[in-house]
Amino acid sequence: MVSVCATCKGLQKHLHALDGPQETVTEKLQWIDTSLPNLRTSSSGCRACALILNGILLHHERFAGQKEDGLRIIATSFPPNPRRTLQDHLSVEIRWKEHDDHDACQEEEHEHTMGYPDLKLEFFIDGDGQSPFSAIGQGRQISDNPLQNAALSTARGMIENCLANHATCRRARPTTLPKRVLDLLTGDDAKSMRLHESEYIKDERRYEHGEYVALSHVWGLAKGIPKTTLKTLQSHKKNIPWSELPRAFQEAVVLTRALGFRWLWIDSLCLIQDDSQEKLEESLKMDEIFGNAFLTIAATSATDSSSQPLFPPKTQPFKIQATDNKGSLFKINVREQPNHYSFKAPFDDGAHMNEWELPFNTSEEANLHTPLLKRGWPYVERLLSPRVLHFTKSEMILECREGYQCECGRIDDKVFDSRTTDSIKQEFGRIVVETSTWPTLNGHLNAHNRLDSMTSQLANTTLTNGAQDLLRNREEALQLWSYIITEFTARNVTYDSDRLIAIAGIAKALSPTLQSGYIAGQWTFSTLGLLWYPNDSTRCRRPKLAAGHNVPSWSWASVEGSPIFFDNASAMDLACRASFGPKGKRASAWSPVMGEPVELTAAMAAEVTFHSSSGPSQASYSLAKNGVSTDFTPDVVPLRGEDELQDGESLICVFVSMTYRSSIVGLVLKSLANNTYRRVGRFECYECTPEGTEQEMSEDAETLFEHWFPEIQDMTQLDNCPQKTFTVV
Repeated sequence: MVSVCATCKGLQKHLHALDGPQETVTEKLQWIDTSLPNLRTSSSGCRACALILNGILLHHERFAGQKEDGLRIIATSFPPNPRRTLQDHLSVEIRWKEHDDHDACQEEEHEHTMGYPDLKLEFFIDGDGQSPFSAIGQGRQISDNPLQNAALSTARGMIENCLANHATCRRARPTTLPKRVLDLLTGDDAKSMRLHESEYIKDERRYEHGEYVALSHVWGLAKGIPKTTLKTLQSHKKNIPWSELPRAFQEAVVLTRALGFRWLWIDSLCLIQDDSQEKLEESLKMDEIFGNAFLTIAATSATDSSSQPLFPPKTQPFKIQATDNKGSLFKINVREQPNHYSFKAPFDDGAHMNEWELPFNTSEEANLHTPLLKRGWPYVERLLSPRVLHFTKSEMILECREGYQCECGRIDDKVFDSRTTDSIKQEFGRIVVETSTWPTLNGHLNAHNRLDSMTSQLANTTLTNGAQDLLRNREEALQLWSYIITEFTARNVTYDSDRLIAIAGIAKALSPTLQSGYIAGQWTFSTLGLLWYPNDSTRCRRPKLAAGHNVPSWSWASVEGSPIFFDNASAMDLACRASFGPKGKRASAWSPVMGEPVELTAAMAAEVTFHSSSGPSQASYSLAKNGVSTDFTPDVVPLRGEDELQDGESLICVFVSMTYRSSIVGLVLKSLANNTYRRVGRFECYECTPEGTEQEMSEDAETLFEHWFPEIQDMTQLDNCPQKTFTVV
């Protein structure tokens, strides 16, 4: 009688012990669940175990230094499913970083392994090959070169699927070319190209129609990046020499032509780099440039497009020889599976927007092979584009307004990967597209009839379903905006002055939904938008800007170095109002780069005393009045420069709202000359401490009301209390 390997059942389906008939299995079959030492032992007498061991050891550099008895090996295969493109490979997971409740630091450092293995391999045969193990079948082919016919066919197929099945991604009208675009069909020479200036149609206030492709890339050191300048403009309109283009640009040109497009937009060539005014004007139109592009091609794995290609070289699968029981030779491919980690979110699929954990995936580990996703400008370009074709070291990935597609076919399939995908782009696309189809309210909802006034008009009437939908969408859009800012500020921007310029494209796209003025990153209808705070003040600094340029202290863009978070929900309004921009134009003010002073009017504003004390790791700060103090974290720590505060210094504490967390939230202001103030931080009080008591017992946040504002007897009458106004610069 032939013995069957207890570790792997010989990787033969007819030997696999199933609870029922094989055809009833719809998810996956598990073949191996053991340690690496046990697999070594069984491999001495089992051809299948020896094959798995060989494939794992070929990737030994990934777990070098780990103790072998701590390596867990799990192998599974997936039965045929008519709803799923064929995936007949054997998946082998290797885990070595275990987590438990007693190892919080390690868990935080490597949190993604809670639901995903440290290394995941796939064993498969080529389409015309044969396998001695029925658990190892054909694998999905991933193209080596995106310009090969098979790869182009795959790319076209993903795009066609998007157009055919995604209503959010379809165009409602012909698109308009940017002001300048590269013309790739200027002659018979495949390397001939020139800079085309689009014809401007005055009566229609637009440039000529045309479908075009845009390139998203990292400039890097920019030493090898060709640029259009005032000096080269005329020559570039005649011809741009092929030899001047870095490889990434050349590959973008060839791919654009291969996909059947004439026009290509590349920032360094289509924006005049030494005309600061025009460059600023065009940079503020990124919502149009990338929003109107048929396709954005992204150099997602390149850290520097001046020296690295658009199409990164792929790691070729290892080919292992295996034999059947008769000694016949077969070839089995082994490669690391695309992990899609850069596009995955660290929370469960189906979580509501309010339950998202942010930022999604901005760690160095998550984006080790996708450096473009760590950059601020490309993040904006990615959101604005209807669809983005990412070129990574593993495969091509198409990201659009309704989801993801990839060459391996697994990125959005929960059977192969249970983690949810990053859905901010999809939420953004949904809101933008839904707004474009809104009916007007009584025929008057437009840029001059803001939702602010609409709300007041309808305050004493019953809201129609249509008006309720508009207000709900506005609330969702504001929440999404705050999430986008958190993600955006978690990414790198080379020049501090670009941060407000880059995000302006997102603001313009959301403006029809929010129907509000917008100044320096702040929507003027939302006082709560001022309650932003850095995730880590110890990493923060003030932006480095040219002389004469300034970001107001009340704007989230006034600090750099840490993701910014917001408080958008209020359980109780504490009668604080903010007025932005020039009087008479506050509802419609639009100043995406320059900031205006804010007039902050509040019923609960107190002069408090700032205290600081040195601790074992860092200083701690508090605010005190009438013998009661509360903790306070400034925007920039340690205190330095214009943020420096002296122990015992008087500050202004403005209460804005109470949250559903039973905390009080407000702003802390420092007095300047001419009766103006600047923000030095946001405070959130959960509990406060009476000073001078023998046992300093903490009390809840509401204690601040009676000690800091003893004159206010009725909190429901705050709007009728005396108001104080502060001009915040």
